[in-house]
Amino acid sequence: MRVLRPMRQYLRGLFSDPTRALACGLFAAGLFYAVLWLTEGHWFRPGAIIAVIAEAGLLYLSLFGRPPNKKDLAILGSGALALLILAWFFGVLSHVVVMAIGGVALYAALLSEPKYPVTKRALGTGIVVGIIMTFMAIYLALKLGVVFLVGAEMLGAIFLSVGGRYTSQENTIVVTIANSSAMIAVGVLIVFPAIVINDPVTAYGTSTVPPLITYEFIVYVTIVAAVFGMLLLAPMRDRFENEAWPQIQPQARCINSIGGDAQAKKTVGIGLAAAAGWMGVSQPLSNYYTGSPFSSFPNVLEGVVPAAGAIPDWVGVNNSPMIAGIGFFVGWRRTLVIAAGSVLSLFVWIVLEGANSAIAFGEHLQRAEILYLALGVFVTIIAGDVLTGRQKEEAPSGEDGEDVEVPMGEIATDDGVETECPPKSSELSRLLRVREEMFSIQTLKEEIRAMIENPREYLQSRRGQIPPWVAVLSMVLFMIVNIIVFWFIRPFAGLQIHWLLIILGSPLALVSAYFTARAISETGMLAGYISDIVAIPAVLFFRVGFSVITTFVSMLGAVQDSAIALLVHLKLGRLTKVRGRDIAKGVFVGVMLGTFVGSAITYLIFLTYGFGGSDFPSPAAQLFGFLVTSLEGLGEFRLPGLDQFGDVSPIIAFSYLLSYAIFGFVAGRELSKRGMSPMSLVVGILIPPATAVAMLVGGAIDYRMKKRLDYIDIAPCAPEDRPTQTRIYEMSYDRTSRILSGVVAGEAVVTVAWVMLDAFFTAF
Repeated sequence: MRVLRPMRQYLRGLFSDPTRALACGLFAAGLFYAVLWLTEGHWFRPGAIIAVIAEAGLLYLSLFGRPPNKKDLAILGSGALALLILAWFFGVLSHVVVMAIGGVALYAALLSEPKYPVTKRALGTGIVVGIIMTFMAIYLALKLGVVFLVGAEMLGAIFLSVGGRYTSQENTIVVTIANSSAMIAVGVLIVFPAIVINDPVTAYGTSTVPPLITYEFIVYVTIVAAVFGMLLLAPMRDRFENEAWPQIQPQARCINSIGGDAQAKKTVGIGLAAAAGWMGVSQPLSNYYTGSPFSSFPNVLEGVVPAAGAIPDWVGVNNSPMIAGIGFFVGWRRTLVIAAGSVLSLFVWIVLEGANSAIAFGEHLQRAEILYLALGVFVTIIAGDVLTGRQKEEAPSGEDGEDVEVPMGEIATDDGVETECPPKSSELSRLLRVREEMFSIQTLKEEIRAMIENPREYLQSRRGQIPPWVAVLSMVLFMIVNIIVFWFIRPFAGLQIHWLLIILGSPLALVSAYFTARAISETGMLAGYISDIVAIPAVLFFRVGFSVITTFVSMLGAVQDSAIALLVHLKLGRLTKVRGRDIAKGVFVGVMLGTFVGSAITYLIFLTYGFGGSDFPSPAAQLFGFLVTSLEGLGEFRLPGLDQFGDVSPIIAFSYLLSYAIFGFVAGRELSKRGMSPMSLVVGILIPPATAVAMLVGGAIDYRMKKRLDYIDIAPCAPEDRPTQTRIYEMSYDRTSRILSGVVAGEAVVTVAWVMLDAFFTAF
């Protein structure tokens, strides 16, 4: 009894700490599975033995070890990375080894003692909400081809409030983890169903060749792109600071309002209840009376009024309060430009496609006229960025062309104002030239050494700014690792990607990420298509197979999504007063969660249902596969889109398509001259017109609110009364924005519940 008493006391203390108890339960289950795998005929497989040792070690540390400090975390991280590399190199990588490596990351997240706001409570809540959001994102992407990445803030608030006092900073970390995980998992999702649908022999393997679609393959494609892509846009974060960020603003307002005064909570709750009530009622009623979901009006009436079927579901008005709310945060000017792009899209459908209701939106987007219109506007954007950068180099000035005045001895920072003695303006050019001449290899080595020895002090010395060479180094390492894996080792069913394609194609991810960041910061739409252009040289010069093209292009897309994930949440952190380094920690946890858990979800769906069938039709992968296979005509030196014209002379067909590109270029240039966004025009061309009409509703609300301010400015009232009226207007505008923030979150919460119920009833 005396021997058992200390054990009982220890176990009582263990289970009083729910986090440690959870870790013990998880690693005990992992150890049981690893031993079970070992006994099923894998006694002499090194991967199975490694997994048993790793899971047993993690269980021991969870039971008896002290909380890991920074040194311990560095050792664990280095060991996990070394294990991953050695397992690949010696060909012993299996799903149990990947599970063990994921367990190391989970151990570090659960049992370390991070500082506020990256607390255990925030990390645990972020992981739970992240699993929900990642599942929802994968499910929607495979079902509908559309993903909603809002609603994590409401789920985070619910879980945080149950576990103690709610804080907006912790909820920001929760949202960062959850959304980053979903973005990373969906960023590479298109490659796997596309290969299964278009190259099933490679996907499922043969008697002599192992299958390509395995858990290890999904994990590698995800993690290598996510890790090396994180810092790609970080040096350019200030470039996007003053944009509208229409998706981030409602999230930030919602996060801050939940923890604010009772009136703020009430206004957010009104919008949330309204959107949730509308979606919760309209969808069941539509299914009951018409037999189809209420996706848009008037198409929903097809079951009752047959004539309504003449209008496809992507034309009309989208049934989405969330989209209307986003239109408010986009602003009425940008929504008008988006609507103009949709008018061009409608022109193609009505005039060139004969208003055929049987044409799906994916098929409509494959029209060459749509492609060349978008390319013409992209040329405007590129030319505008080049000219803007040249003007800034020639004459530093403010946004309106006025000289910027900086008070002597003061430099603005995130935390306030620091005192410093600036150089005289006459000496500035000389000092910059001297600094450029002094930037040598030795200087780079010193910077790297300082960053490794004390990252916090290094970033503080640079006021949080990451140097551009870090992004370049990250991209170089991405290329080196992929050349080693896909050209020399080839561990995944012999899949080989030419080293020259990796070198030539990888830098395009930076271009694609930049334009995608512009699109999402200005319009709230995540629309990155430029990386797909890599498929053109891959077909023309390398003549590689479908699986090779799809894998590499999807990896570039994942690099882009990882860069966007960090950039987006850095902006969210600024709006919710969370430091950049804490946001970076949250994004990293989200990347690991999306890699290991998101890959498991994708692989289990593949094993259970497959891709391309009625359960998971994977529309985006279907469209992408069609585009890649259609590019095979480039091998005969046929430009994209010319095959749609049959026997028409290639010169005439190209001249016809070129006219659309010229029109897009001119339209984009005219918008730029008037201070409007050409990127919004591209987004309008590439989204369903029904979505643009729904955004116009929110844009109209924004227009009406701002016209009231203009009226106050010109109203014939006493000057001393105008500040009071302006304050009243600002309170009204703030109330409206809070309500619409709740509207955006409300539809997302209902969507999560709807998807989970649908998945439950489908499975059982």
